[in-house]
Amino acid sequence: MPRVVALNVGEEHGRFLLKVSLDTSSPDYQSFAYRIIVLDETRRYSTVIPNSEEREFLPDPSADESNLFLRAQNAVKKTQEESYLYSQPFLATAGHAPSAPAPTTIRFVQFGNKKTKPWYSAPYPEEYSCSRILYICEFCLKYMKSEYTLCRHMMKCSWRHPPGNEIYRDGKISLFEVDGQQQSVYCQNLCLLAKMFLHSKMLYYDVEPFLFYVMTTYEDCKYHFVGYFSKEKRSASNYNVSCILTLPTYQRKGYGAFLIEFSYLLTQVEQKTGSPEKPLSDLGLVSYRSYWKMRVARCLLQANGPLSIEEISKRTSMDPNDIISALEALSILQRNPRTNEYELHIRQDELQAVCNKWDRKHQQRVHPNLLRWTPYIGEAKINDLLQHESTLVPAVKNCNLNEASTEEESREKLNSNTYSS
Repeated sequence: MPRVVALNVGEEHGRFLLKVSLDTSSPDYQSFAYRIIVLDETRRYSTVIPNSEEREFLPDPSADESNLFLRAQNAVKKTQEESYLYSQPFLATAGHAPSAPAPTTIRFVQFGNKKTKPWYSAPYPEEYSCSRILYICEFCLKYMKSEYTLCRHMMKCSWRHPPGNEIYRDGKISLFEVDGQQQSVYCQNLCLLAKMFLHSKMLYYDVEPFLFYVMTTYEDCKYHFVGYFSKEKRSASNYNVSCILTLPTYQRKGYGAFLIEFSYLLTQVEQKTGSPEKPLSDLGLVSYRSYWKMRVARCLLQANGPLSIEEISKRTSMDPNDIISALEALSILQRNPRTNEYELHIRQDELQAVCNKWDRKHQQRVHPNLLRWTPYIGEAKINDLLQHESTLVPAVKNCNLNEASTEEESREKLNSNTYSS
């Protein structure tokens, strides 16, 4: 490396410039030429002035310039030391390393015409995580680094609603069912967006086993994203919700409770009982407990005779454990000290007050008659139904599926008989 002749530190356009003049008689001068190092708060890079440009001998730096250079040098040295500590597992785990730096520099998310500050970091690609503002299309959920790119994208983006089937519409509110296997890119972008507001969100790219139900509001001939919840296509634990989110700009408007009520409506259509996947976020736990209390209270008020927890579960499609939690929160489930058995002590006025409070806070309600939806049927379920042709085609009498050697032949027989009838 050639010998340094002089240093000069200055400020230009909000950046600190460190100008280095090298010895022209050095043999390495032609390769290093004249180097300018730019120091910024978030990045450090350098540029080389070509040899053809005219150079002038730089004067000696002043005291202020020297102090500025030392500050920049110490900042770089501290960053290098922290990087070394985190590269050594035994040092990082032993408590020698300071608190971990933020894995992303994203400070704001521009979603539509609203700018929101994220609550947590999301594993976006590195070139996007280095941006201070992340721009996201509110229709296709594609993420971009600059406002100019977003404007160019909006001129070409033809999406005006989520890429799925609209299964519910009530005024301006619509819900779309999106299959993670058919729209994997959209669902992956949706999970990355959700991670910025959910601490317990762990699923990002494995979206094929899930169905996503996206809630939108219709305005200016466009369906604007409000929130969503996802559920497994075939859940072994009877979970009716895997992840649920309402954007911060739409919170405290009753949309979260609407999504919870809608998820239980789907569970009721499936003739099952369900519960959200644990653990729930803090806001999600508060919302679910409030809904469980209201749902159980309303069921008790409508009861005309003796009612058991199993009967409440059938009427509300709620898991028995969630029902017991709601009864305890309502101070209804109490143990008789004489018989050591649990009894329900119902007070009509308190139950009615719980229902009235819910109705005042949540004006938007789910109407089951507006739902246009059939439960998801997987391949295993199709194989079961093909063995009972009366379930699929009641009018067919002469279709003998046992004679078919393969599943494809069975489907061809069903189709041919259906068309002939």
